[in-house]
Amino acid sequence: MIFKKKSLGGRIFICKIILLTLYTILIVHTHFEYFRSKEIVYNYTREILIIGNAGQIGSIETCRTVCENIQSVSRHRIDEFKQSGAITVNANLTNAESMINNTFSPHLIGGSWMFKEESNNSESNCDHVPKSGVAIIFVCKNRWKQLNITLSTLIPILQKQRLCYRIFVVEQEDDGLLNKAMLLNIGFAEAKKRFDFACAVFHDADLAPLDDRIPYGCDEQTMKTVVHLSVGVSSWNYKLPYKTLIGGVLKISTEHFLATNGYSNSYWGWGAEDDDLERRLNAAHIEYIHINESIARYLALPHPIQTRSKSKLRYSLLYKASERMHTDGLNSLKYNITIFSEQRYYTYFLISIHQPS
Repeated sequence: MIFKKKSLGGRIFICKIILLTLYTILIVHTHFEYFRSKEIVYNYTREILIIGNAGQIGSIETCRTVCENIQSVSRHRIDEFKQSGAITVNANLTNAESMINNTFSPHLIGGSWMFKEESNNSESNCDHVPKSGVAIIFVCKNRWKQLNITLSTLIPILQKQRLCYRIFVVEQEDDGLLNKAMLLNIGFAEAKKRFDFACAVFHDADLAPLDDRIPYGCDEQTMKTVVHLSVGVSSWNYKLPYKTLIGGVLKISTEHFLATNGYSNSYWGWGAEDDDLERRLNAAHIEYIHINESIARYLALPHPIQTRSKSKLRYSLLYKASERMHTDGLNSLKYNITIFSEQRYYTYFLISIHQPS
């Protein structure tokens, strides 16, 4: 009888071991399959749930760490870092990238920079530098020449304004309809994982600034209201087509962008995504301003005509923009990073996204 009890207890113990082993295998398999998809999801709680194939991300870069690593500006060059007003842009540059090479001061790899004056003091004053800077985010699709021309003009402006900044470029992998707004959301989400910024500038690749007084920094005004920078564009005869337009070049605080849940991810093909954001701002009671058009001047660089979606869906989407804002945006992002590269002038992402059938 005693032997039978021991035998039964042993069988129960073995069964428990087998069940525990099977459960462990199931958990490991599920975990592996979950991460093997390499899908990245951005949660409205501001955390990245799945990092996927974006590479190992270390500590977030701040303006203080940029200060510690950036090359100092020698004293005899200080006068070069002063604003002068209106500037000219050569839209026919054949080697625009070489123009970027001639910008004032070299960046850190990944496209970050800040002004640091040469000092006789061996100790760094970087501890007194504000941690947050400005993120400049571009979407590029078949506009690399235009982007390089814009950067060759923009980078000297950012440096003359003595800003702490980092530049990000996001490109869509496939040849289908572009989803510019989703890519801007992705640029914002990925930038937040890598750089501490108080505001972002969403910048069209083909708009080259024509005045170095255009305010790109995260100033007090930007913390209060969204700031539309590209008010006067050459293709519009330097006049704003309609008063609610906020597309082209837009500066917005991180707090305000999160409050609107970013852009909508539903606009495939060019058009209406900026108007959708304008309605989100209104729904969130966030004010926006247009800066003075005498300063806010941009050259629209020539480029091939992009395919616009002929679907009338965008009109119904726009009509219900405020209703969708809490479920369609940063908190509903799904994408794959095909290529991640920290280059001389910017951090680059090649992104795979899929249009719903």
